[in-house]
Amino acid sequence: MVEKRKLIGTDEPAFYELAQYAFNKPDSAKRQEFFKQLYTHSAGFGVFDDGRLASGLLATPFDVRLNGQTFNKMSGIGYVASYPEFAGKGGIAALMQLAFEHMRAEGVTLSYLAPFSYGFYRRFGYEQTFDQTHFEIQTADLPRLKFAPSAG
Repeated sequence: MVEKRKLIGTDEPAFYELAQYAFNKPDSAKRQEFFKQLYTHSAGFGVFDDGRLASGLLATPFDVRLNGQTFNKMSGIGYVASYPEFAGKGGIAALMQLAFEHMRAEGVTLSYLAPFSYGFYRRFGYEQTFDQTHFEIQTADLPRLKFAPSAG
């Protein structure tokens, strides 16, 4: 049986496990604490298959300033993940729909995400809105600093 719903506090360990698997990050007490804080301050959504979390995402509220205007309600979508055996079965689309319904009910006016694929998220209405500039500076072009010998 497949169930789609908002996540609750007791779902945190299963979502952490999914995130660890999907993003291949080393486990540590520091990472666990960071994730706990993020999870606590986010709205999480999950697809469960026979009671097991199969796919999930977090919608984290932020205040942003865009073109001189402050938006107190922006939702950052992140930790979008599925176990491989559930990928391609519509779980992420269902979660995005749940997240959009939640955002609409909360009066959220903007939503950002950092996509792994612009094409994938474009179908949900996301588009690249910020340019990213990459600079490379040769070491030889950096100023040389002279250090005074330490006293003592």
